[in-house]
Amino acid sequence: MAINCDTALERCLEADPAELAGRGDSELATHVQECPRCRAVGEKLLAGQEELASALSEARPRTDVSAALIAVSERRRKARRWERSWRWGPVAAAAAIAAVLILQALPTGRFAEGELASAPAVIEPLVEASAGQNVMVFETRDQSAKVIWLY
Repeated sequence: MAINCDTALERCLEADPAELAGRGDSELATHVQECPRCRAVGEKLLAGQEELASALSEARPRTDVSAALIAVSERRRKARRWERSWRWGPVAAAAAIAAVLILQALPTGRFAEGELASAPAVIEPLVEASAGQNVMVFETRDQSAKVIWLY
């Protein structure tokens, strides 16, 4: 039973190169031998396969395997270093904010020689921390404003 052109064209994409050239006794090979349209498609597919094989044979790796592995491990090491630096970012930002708040709370005038600084006032607890949590309270120049930091 002979196949039609639609079926032959579908089979061409999965066909053996010998069948595309019309060699062999399969239905597709027989159809390609007899049909000029399908023979032209087969020839184009064979030419494309040869061109691809030629291009792949000329392609060479840019580096050897050991150099490629070293480059990949170096990129991974740099990525891990970058990820580690981001872990401490929020902690450093919180510490910087705390330092700014503490520096703002300090008196602005300098002490005269021999003058003693007064001891900080005892402040009654404003906040109680739950178990496993720490609290830091900062008093600003404005006595009605307090900064409470739970960490």
